Amino acid sequence: MRLAALALALCLGCGRTVTLGPAADGGGGDVTEAPECADDLECDDAVVCTADRCTAGRCVRAVVPSRCGDGTVCDPARGGCVDPRCRDGGSPCEADGGVACVDLGASTVDCGACGVRCRAGDVCDRGACVPRARGASARCRRAGDCAEPYACDLDLGGVCALPCAPGDAADEARACGVGATCLSLGDGMGRCLRACDPRERTIDRGACASGQVCTALWLSNDLARLDEPACVGFCQSDLDCQGDPRGGRCSLRTGECGARADDGRLAADGTLCDPEALDEAGRSAVCRGFCARVGAAGRGLCASLFDRATRQRCYDDPATMSPAGPVGADNLGLCVYRACVDGCACGGGAACIFPEDGAGRPQPGSARFCLPPTAAQPVGPGCP
Repeated sequence: MRLAALALALCLGCGRTVTLGPAADGGGGDVTEAPECADDLECDDAVVCTADRCTAGRCVRAVVPSRCGDGTVCDPARGGCVDPRCRDGGSPCEADGGVACVDLGASTVDCGACGVRCRAGDVCDRGACVPRARGASARCRRAGDCAEPYACDLDLGGVCALPCAPGDAADEARACGVGATCLSLGDGMGRCLRACDPRERTIDRGACASGQVCTALWLSNDLARLDEPACVGFCQSDLDCQGDPRGGRCSLRTGECGARADDGRLAADGTLCDPEALDEAGRSAVCRGFCARVGAAGRGLCASLFDRATRQRCYDDPATMSPAGPVGADNLGLCVYRACVDGCACGGGAACIFPEDGAGRPQPGSARFCLPPTAAQPVGPGCP
């Protein structure tokens, strides 16, 4: 099952603890302004080490050095995180010590800003040509990309996985082996995937490869019983979707490859939506991201996912919408709940109400959010 599909059964306060906390970019650097915009999505320059915001109708891009690893520095002009030994002038590929100037691209035809072509059988990972991994969480597009007994699981974003039964540590260790973990998908199902550390930014220390997110799949599991996180496919640019049978376009809001690019004209996160309104490819026909079921049947809110390792704030209205998720134990962020004090922040039939518990009882004292009206709270504070 895909990450967006796992999020379709969300329910604020229904037996799941979701922490809504402030988000902040790590590091700091130069800030540049670009043309006019309507939302943050229009400002995304596909450079992993810049924070792109739509502020007062203008795109503002700030360099975030902490997003670069492996001895690289952030150089937006060269396309992202590059080797600091690269020299200006002359050949664009000229570098001290014969080291090519590389970014974090994934194209085997143009691996890095210098256009290094990888050898047959190698893959481009974080700007370097490396041998193709074929075990747990290795990137794959077809069955032959994985070593037996692993199989290519496109529903988990195109990674090599092995079925396992989560719950028993000894059984998991025997089934998955060293360096892997049995990640629960819910309903007693699990997959052996590469274990990861959400605090790290380099692969040798436990980070995931480019085009993946380090997650415990808390969207489908109780936060009180989180598994060890593992690497799951989560695209960050169209380069991560090259050759993908689902399509060559990357949705930054779901981490999935497909035939359709993100559309900023659709409804923003936190907007009421119909979970059944899908296009021919199975994506939401209403939302910029996807429609998560919230509360009563047939009701939903537009939502987006993102990787906290490369982004810290929600795409839409970050002033009132904070990403949900277990910060520090997982890199997956969910943007769906818009905080409010009255109906001015809500629209399209949403009410500014308290979250409710599993029995439908409002939880006064906590913050209010723009949510579908309920039997207990058919209306909220109006707009003055």
